[in-house]
Amino acid sequence: MIQYYLPFSFLRRRRCLSERELTRASALSRGAVRQLMCPIEANPTMSSIDQLAQLFGRSVDVLLCADDVLSEYSVVAAAIAINRDGFDSWKTHLYNFVDEFRRSADARLVTLPPPSGTDPRIVALFAATTRTLCEDVGISTPQWARRRYFLESPWFVAGMKSLKASALVESPLPFRSNNIFVHQNFLTRA
Repeated sequence: MIQYYLPFSFLRRRRCLSERELTRASALSRGAVRQLMCPIEANPTMSSIDQLAQLFGRSVDVLLCADDVLSEYSVVAAAIAINRDGFDSWKTHLYNFVDEFRRSADARLVTLPPPSGTDPRIVALFAATTRTLCEDVGISTPQWARRRYFLESPWFVAGMKSLKASALVESPLPFRSNNIFVHQNFLTRA
């Protein structure tokens, strides 16, 4: 079964296109368009996905992996969800990943990196988070997370000027090395 994470329904509504107009513009059958709009039980062809993605000015990256690696809480799935839901959703998806990793300590959750095209801040944040979590539980950090993803501009994730000084002091090394500044309790949930 093909899993895809392009928000076709959202893109269609955003452009104010009816299903009929989308069918005409894409040269796909109406059934194929309906399948792509509702992916839960669909099994579309890659060419249909690619054709509709091109219509919306999007590209398709193919990720081949075992089903058990692509948990909804894995790094790659969380990054895909952030791409789908918008940058401001990063906290929700990051903390869902952190909670699941802490619960399971399952190395498969960190096996794959965020997909290409992911915002560099998100890639750097997940790499630093992955390094920190792997060190905490004593498992080997995956190769992709060992790389340095140094951001051009510092990112203070709290977003409050009054907290910048404390974030500079408290930020763990994996975050600082990527030019991300967090507080010591950043990965702790109440």
